[in-house]
Amino acid sequence: MTNPIFLICLIAVGIPIAIHLLQLRRYRKVYFSNTDMLEQLQSESRRQHNLRRWLLLAARILAIVFLVLAFCQPIIRNKRSQMQAGGSAVSVYLDNSFSMECGGMEGSLIESARQKAREIAEAYKPDDIFQLVTNDADGSQFRWLSREEFLSAVDAVQISPVTQQLSDVVKRQYDFLHETSSANRHHYVISDFQRATADLVNIPSDSLIHTTLVPMGGSDVSNIYIDSLAFNSPAYTPGATVRVEVFVRNDGDKSVERLPLRLYVGDKQRALTAVDVAAHSSAVAEMTFSIGQEPSLQGYVETTDYPITFDDKFYFSLSTSLSIPTLVISGGAENIYLRRLFADDTLVRYQQVFSGQIDYSQLASHRFIILDELRTIPSGLAQTLRDYVADGGSLLVVPPADADVEGYNRMLGTMQAPSLGSWVSRRGRASRVQTDNELYRDVFKGGVSEMELPSAEGYYRLLSAASTVSVGLIDMPDAASLLSETDFSNGRIYLFAMPLRPEHTDLVQQALFVPTLYNMALHSALSSSPYHWLTASEPVMLCGSYDAERPPHLSALDGSFDLIPDIRRAGPRSCWVPHGDIPVAGNYRLHDDDGGEGLSLNYSRQESDLSFLSLAEMRKLASLSPSQQFAVAPSSARSMTDYIQQQGQGRPLWRLFVILALLALLAEIILARQIEQ
Repeated sequence: MTNPIFLICLIAVGIPIAIHLLQLRRYRKVYFSNTDMLEQLQSESRRQHNLRRWLLLAARILAIVFLVLAFCQPIIRNKRSQMQAGGSAVSVYLDNSFSMECGGMEGSLIESARQKAREIAEAYKPDDIFQLVTNDADGSQFRWLSREEFLSAVDAVQISPVTQQLSDVVKRQYDFLHETSSANRHHYVISDFQRATADLVNIPSDSLIHTTLVPMGGSDVSNIYIDSLAFNSPAYTPGATVRVEVFVRNDGDKSVERLPLRLYVGDKQRALTAVDVAAHSSAVAEMTFSIGQEPSLQGYVETTDYPITFDDKFYFSLSTSLSIPTLVISGGAENIYLRRLFADDTLVRYQQVFSGQIDYSQLASHRFIILDELRTIPSGLAQTLRDYVADGGSLLVVPPADADVEGYNRMLGTMQAPSLGSWVSRRGRASRVQTDNELYRDVFKGGVSEMELPSAEGYYRLLSAASTVSVGLIDMPDAASLLSETDFSNGRIYLFAMPLRPEHTDLVQQALFVPTLYNMALHSALSSSPYHWLTASEPVMLCGSYDAERPPHLSALDGSFDLIPDIRRAGPRSCWVPHGDIPVAGNYRLHDDDGGEGLSLNYSRQESDLSFLSLAEMRKLASLSPSQQFAVAPSSARSMTDYIQQQGQGRPLWRLFVILALLALLAEIILARQIEQ
């Protein structure tokens, strides 16, 4: 009981008892002749009258007892969440992602979430400490606030494009709560619990922290959105044709026919198409446009969908001013086939040196290096090339027929590439080309069967160790490879099994030679992704290398936004750490005195899947937690102030006793009227 002192008022029970005793009357016997039936009737009336009076007394006593108990405020103690002396630290996560813009029973979910946060604060004492965390998760949120400061921070919360996994946010809150000395540590999650981000199974259990999930009652909404884009090449030259694959997702229950898709480059529409998307499935639409003389292409693909519109546009940036520095290191005479392929190309900056003229300090300045028939590999060159590939370079190794196999294998082994085995002195023709590899994407329009595959007069058998992760690009019938590809660290190694000379292979005289070598150079181009996701801290790899002492500017194309970004080194390249600097998706420009590059930022598509966990699913997941300090608030419409007080102090019973007292008074009135009649 909260106020047991009111029990002294139970002495008032004596009042109805005294009234009852004063109203007692003794009955006299009056003798009449032939009154048998009258005596029986009088006896029955007396018993009913006495029963009503006893019931009236009981009703009056119970009314007083129930009223006194209501003033005492009895409660049923909750052992799991009972408050301890020593104050409370309260951390509240308020989900402000795009999905919280959806309508709820009381307006938008974000406004209902703000109200729940206010109710949580009102349930605690003014001298308790509070923390408010949102998806933005900036450094200013990780400090303790007074209740008034907390309420002001809640009022300032706005919808954010940043999306985070719920478990990551909760882990940071737990770490922050552990730093406080408060005896009671409470953690609240106010969210619509979207399936894409509410990974409740990954939330750690902590017996020192009381965690309460507050569902906002999000309801599933049909949504059609552009999920991603795919381009047919990592780099382009002026005059080239860009083919874009647009992936469209329909999360609704109804199929959509002829959904319009429009592609814009700059301010001009360059392509238009339509796509049919079945319910709960994806579809792919192809769009093409030609490149002019623009040094940088920035645009977007858009569709039309209502009411969810934030994911109807998808931005992209493509560079057409790339230059691929390519170095050929020759062990003997210069390979005329390599020269014919690269020397006059505007995209490839071709350079050829002999093995005795290598400037090791300049190797890192090239994106693509070809070792063309070096008989031996010096240890210094081997180590330099290993570092070059690890930093993101591309290396093509073409061994001669009389190669120092042991030296080659030492170098290849450090990069986890296949080693050279014995020389096979017989003619053989390739039986398969790995057409699904990106090196041969869009090369075979009519199929491999319609073209002549290369043959070799002799070749090394390429041997792959258990630790080697390589892919055969051109294979022989006996499972041997004429060309293999191996990813190592940030770079890539290509390895031919024979020299690129007519006397060893007819590949140099076939049509397959051009796309094979040219695409190797093309995929070694230092380019950034055509688009990135707008998140809080995920680093964005950049195409160029920027000087930290003269940092570039990041600005919107319309000039409405400009800042100096956080640029850091990442090997031979630079990366940008956003820190939530840009709040709006769109096309931006990173530029300095030497030029720059385009950046396209898109809202995370995790928020596009508008399906939510049900209350039953949340309770089931909460019950799996080994900690008993994990609860789910019963209903989004219930006052969180009452719920928290019930959980912290126990279930209050005063309302029940007030109702019982009123029922007892009603019974007393009914019985009194019956006695008077």
